[in-house]
Amino acid sequence: MVLNIAIIGGGIGGLTAAIALRQKGCSVTLFEQAPEIGEVGAGLQISVNAVRVLRALGLKPQSWLCNKPANITLHDYKEGDLVARVAMNTTVDLPYLQFHRADLISELMQAAIAADVTLKLGKQVSVSMNNPDGVDVDGQRFDLVVGADGVRSSVRDQFYDAQKPRFTGQIAWRALVSMADLPSEFSTSSRVFMGPKKHMVTYPLRDGNLINLVAVEERDEWADEGWNYAGDPDELRRLFAGWCNDATTLLAHVNSPIVWGLFAHPPLHNWVKNRAVLLGDSAHPMVPFVAQGACMAIEDAWVLADQLAKTPDLAMALQNYQDIRKPRTTKVQETALKSGRIYHVSNPLTRKVLHTGMRLSSVAAPSIMAGHYDWIYNHDVTAH
Repeated sequence: MVLNIAIIGGGIGGLTAAIALRQKGCSVTLFEQAPEIGEVGAGLQISVNAVRVLRALGLKPQSWLCNKPANITLHDYKEGDLVARVAMNTTVDLPYLQFHRADLISELMQAAIAADVTLKLGKQVSVSMNNPDGVDVDGQRFDLVVGADGVRSSVRDQFYDAQKPRFTGQIAWRALVSMADLPSEFSTSSRVFMGPKKHMVTYPLRDGNLINLVAVEERDEWADEGWNYAGDPDELRRLFAGWCNDATTLLAHVNSPIVWGLFAHPPLHNWVKNRAVLLGDSAHPMVPFVAQGACMAIEDAWVLADQLAKTPDLAMALQNYQDIRKPRTTKVQETALKSGRIYHVSNPLTRKVLHTGMRLSSVAAPSIMAGHYDWIYNHDVTAH
């Protein structure tokens, strides 16, 4: 049976799912409320676990416009001293890629169009599951609806019993800075600066013409969840005053940052509700500290399409998808929550001991340092 599937949301997860489902023979209509598919410009990182999925779909992400860091370096905040160096992209089979989000979306969009995905853009849809024989999206009948509409998912809010997220006590700032305003070394450096209750991540995009900046600070209160609020660049500079020269130089050229509060979402009990299923941030929103939000959505897309193709019974296929994906994404959610704090040690003595340990590990046993998250990055959903 050829399934007729509606996908709600035209982000990375929704587009990847559309491509994967079309390749499995499904009829796919993708609904996106924005008048065109695209996202606010920012950087994101795609590790080998997600690259394997894109390759298995016949795509060539390493040939797209992206940065391929030779290493990621960790630095102390005050003087900028090198703490540790983690080698990346040591072989072509283990790629770690850094994209401008809009560039990745554009490539996936082109692949979806080439796969004959039907696109319906520019309006917020209504979904009804009153008919047991199908699900209605704007009056059109489908066999299944996939909620891929992000952290504020309307599909999840309408049909699922999600618990209220809690504020983590962390605020993230994001900005893009033109390389034309910066010293040349910024164009090749992927760095993390670690300080008391704060850290900063920087890496180049678009052939080194832009520098992506993410700065995280701890704060007691935040009003609402979201990721596209305009921030005050002068406030950002005040928050990171006294940091090393490179951090200060980069912050001096920030003009229009966005700022958002980081929230922890309790895992959903179920991702499946009748003929609806969730994917990506709709199912398992996570903080960005292991750079796996987009990657987990890409993995989800592959497994969902694979299970629908190999399991004739729809309910069983959806349950199999949840059973395969939920333990892994829950563990990644929990790991991401813990990982951000390691950069924020406030006690000077404790920070010195921690940084010394990182430094010695990166020199004496670099494979251990680089392999700390192998269970995330080296996982291959396409092999199962």
